[in-house]
Amino acid sequence: MVQETRILHTADTHLGYRQYHSEVRRQDFFKAFETVIKDAIDMQVDAVVHAGDLFDSRNPTLEDLLETMNVLSRLKVANIPFFGIVGNHESKQSTQWLDLFEEMGLAGRLGKAPKMVGDVAIYGIDSVPKSKIPLFDYSGFEVPESLPENCRKLLVMHQIMQPSPFPDWDCAEVIENLPFKADAVLLGDYHEYEKIKVGESWVTYSGSTERNSASEKEPRSYSIITLSGEGLEISRRTIPTRNFLFITAKVDGEEKPFEQIFSAVNEHLEEIPESVVFLDVSGDSGSVLSFSEIEEYLLSKGALVAKVKDARIKDGIPEEVIKVAFHDPDRAVAEELRRMSLNDGGLIVDEVIRSPDVPRSRVDEETENRLLGLIEAIDFKDPDFMLKTPVSHVSPVDPSSSVSSIESSGSVSPIDSVSTVSPSSPSSSAIIKEPEELKPPGAAEEIENPKPAGVTEFTAAVAAKSETLMPPVRIQRSESLNESLNKIFEKHDVVPESPETAGSIAGSVETAVEDEISKVTPDSGVITAPQSSSPVSFSDNSQTGFSAISPPESIPSPEILKENSEADADEKPVDGKLSEEKPVGVPDKATKTVKQSHRKGKEKSAVPRQYNLGDYL
Repeated sequence: MVQETRILHTADTHLGYRQYHSEVRRQDFFKAFETVIKDAIDMQVDAVVHAGDLFDSRNPTLEDLLETMNVLSRLKVANIPFFGIVGNHESKQSTQWLDLFEEMGLAGRLGKAPKMVGDVAIYGIDSVPKSKIPLFDYSGFEVPESLPENCRKLLVMHQIMQPSPFPDWDCAEVIENLPFKADAVLLGDYHEYEKIKVGESWVTYSGSTERNSASEKEPRSYSIITLSGEGLEISRRTIPTRNFLFITAKVDGEEKPFEQIFSAVNEHLEEIPESVVFLDVSGDSGSVLSFSEIEEYLLSKGALVAKVKDARIKDGIPEEVIKVAFHDPDRAVAEELRRMSLNDGGLIVDEVIRSPDVPRSRVDEETENRLLGLIEAIDFKDPDFMLKTPVSHVSPVDPSSSVSSIESSGSVSPIDSVSTVSPSSPSSSAIIKEPEELKPPGAAEEIENPKPAGVTEFTAAVAAKSETLMPPVRIQRSESLNESLNKIFEKHDVVPESPETAGSIAGSVETAVEDEISKVTPDSGVITAPQSSSPVSFSDNSQTGFSAISPPESIPSPEILKENSEADADEKPVDGKLSEEKPVGVPDKATKTVKQSHRKGKEKSAVPRQYNLGDYL
């Protein structure tokens, strides 16, 4: 190579950045870029290569675009080409701002096809997200046979590369996988100037053209790449930028802290005007400072931007070590998608929405097309085809363990069913059976019994008290049922029954109960109750005065009452009337039929025929 080629390498201009909310700082970024372009024209370089982040935002304002086109047009007039790649700050889903400038003839976008500058071929790779770096395809690079002999090749990238701090990509891996030998890799994204050699290739960062943060204390710069027959040379040129001034004020004691701070500020009065000033206050932490007053003082001395930081050590509080952990956002998204357990359709929608290759205006259309393709690929005639539905958290109920219920033909019970458990179990209980789809897992198994336990005793208790009972609001435990029943019976003074009275009551009660129980189908062993449109729940036992299905042990069973009545049948009075001694609550005409009692509206039998046994449970 006889001809010498000089290329200006710059990056990270971040045009349009309104740093510290200052319009002056936005103009500073444009002035730095104008300085680079002016130097390129003055030195008559062969090309200007921008390594990404021309703009600070992917949505620059119209003012930013017009100013940028004005600067690039100066290069066009000087017949100096401007080549660039897309950085992470300005990257858009499809068409880039760099494509707009290329259509206008102001710039050229670098890619896998080389751009020729003399005898130098320049390639480019746009900023690649960290998650997609392992999937990058190197096979698309073009190496035309028409390239000149001994042609030098440059690769432009916008990436943090090994061995730079916090690297995303290994530079040696990139150079090894390229289908051509790269004489130099011109990089952007790292805002400090760097120049190293990886294998036989030079790797360099030009640095940013303006300070993007207070940590960037080194002078800003750009690079000149000179390629000749003698080899490749990289030189650095600094750019004059706005001054960033750092002041430290130490406070000793609690007296007059502001005077001590202002005294430290006054030592830099010549440097403060038009500077971005950072003041760190150190020393004793006893006094309380107003940072707004300090900032106003700095601004009064001519500072463009004033920032105050309290760096005083708090007495008695040990310094904490802050641990910083970096997490890949793409990996976090992937983990969240796995937890969501999306089906194929959901994954397609997620892929379309987050794909940078699908414009926002075509998201709906692209999603519909891909979902239609998924549906068309499904063979609904396949015998193995089945629709997978989410698994419910509710455990199914075994139909064989259904609770016994009472079937009624003349009335509707507000209770669907009552489940009972074995009394031998220490945790046995009588609970309202929920619908099968709502039955909680681990519920006690019901006992199939055509005649529920405690029905006879319950009927005798009803006859003894002769009260019209209302269905309780909720039944929860057998222990609570018996306790409530005991309380009810304790409210009344029980009069000892005579044999005649017991026999008469038992006879009428047993007849009524047998009429109801006879409706049960003997073969099935299941007693069914009419279904209610909505389940009725039972609650506070004190509201109804009754919540039990098993009476106290002191009440004899109907069988015993029946035997006593038969044994004492001959001792009854001739007129068939009962003795004057009667239990509390027993009506005078308990032996009358239900029809007569209902017609009179005053007296009722022990077990009214308009209620079934489910009403009492």
